[in-house]
Amino acid sequence: MKTRSEQLLVNAAGQLMHDHAFDHLSDEKLNQMRQSFKRLADRKTSQPERAKHQNALLDLCSEADLFTETTTPQSLQQWYAVMHCFGLNPDQIASGSEEAE
Repeated sequence: MKTRSEQLLVNAAGQLMHDHAFDHLSDEKLNQMRQSFKRLADRKTSQPERAKHQNALLDLCSEADLFTETTTPQSLQQWYAVMHCFGLNPDQIASGSEEAE
C-alpha cells in the first residue's frame, strides 16, 4: 500500500518531469527515475524495495531544475510539500540547484 508521502513524491516528480525540470539529467538518471516509478506502482514490490526506490526518486528529484521557464507554481508547491513531508529544507535544495547553473 502506498503511503501519503510516497503518493506526494510520485505526483510531484511526475509534474516536475512534465515541466521539463529534469531535461538536464543524463539518460541513466532518467532511466533510474522511470524504474523507481515502475517499482513504486507495482503492488508486489516489497516494503524494503519500496523504501529503496522512494529514496532514489527523492534523491533524483533533488536534482530538478526548479528555475526553468516551464516550471509552474503548482509544481513548486507540490515539491515543497514533499520536502516538508520528508523533513527536508527547501532552501538548501533550491540554493543547491542555483549553484549547479
